[in-house]
Amino acid sequence: MKQIGKERLDLPLTLMDSAQCFRWQEACGRFGAVLRGKPVWLWQDGDGIWAETALETAFVRQYLDLDRDYGALATEYACYPQAQKAIADYPGMRVLRQDVWETLISFILSANNNVTRIRGLVEKLSDHFGTAYETPWGTLHDFPTPARLARCNPEQLRALGVGYRDRYLVETARAVEAGFPMEELRSMPYEEAHERLITLPGVGDKVADCVQLFGCGHTQAFPVDVWVARMAAQVFGLKMANRKKLARECRALLGRDAGLLQQYLFHAARMGTLEMCPPCAES
Repeated sequence: MKQIGKERLDLPLTLMDSAQCFRWQEACGRFGAVLRGKPVWLWQDGDGIWAETALETAFVRQYLDLDRDYGALATEYACYPQAQKAIADYPGMRVLRQDVWETLISFILSANNNVTRIRGLVEKLSDHFGTAYETPWGTLHDFPTPARLARCNPEQLRALGVGYRDRYLVETARAVEAGFPMEELRSMPYEEAHERLITLPGVGDKVADCVQLFGCGHTQAFPVDVWVARMAAQVFGLKMANRKKLARECRALLGRDAGLLQQYLFHAARMGTLEMCPPCAES
């Protein structure tokens, strides 16, 4: 057991409820997952954030993005009252720095799905094809490797309920096994990483931006879905139906931390604390 920090952090919100990650599980007031092949359990008490894991403290802090000054985000976007409110309403939320491969597969599964179902599919993949680890608070499963999914046939995955995404998962895993530069995406410029990602089966602009924001650490990435399109019209006055164009305009307007702000506004919209305008047409 070790203390990894004293920063303000809402673990349930960040790990479970903010629709950026789908594999953490809760038991006995702790939150568990397998990261880098090692089980980790996180919890909080009055003295800060604690971990039971063999992982290095620096890695866990990086995963939770604890070294970023989120207070500066409110200052950076002080000209947008609704953005200020969203940040103030969810002060303990962080944008995770997840494994790129896991993030990629999770968001391929997210297409035309809700959070509960995505979480269930990720859990099934991990239970069936990931390594199991016994811990004092229950069994944790690692996320399946590209090599393991590449050996599957689509029918095996369809039987788990992934639907038409079955071949996307297998073909993407095989592409990674064949040399797709997964880890190198982190150090590529945003535009280059985006163009690489959308060559993969099942990856469009929105999924690519989710992978870049939640996996690669490209904080300017701005994933756009129906919620975000309506939010952008409400908060920034950007009214357009073309989502790729809208994402580009939001990145230009908001700069390097556009994606961080998007996560707060997206969550506020989902929770109903940000009043939404009706859907709008192309302008």
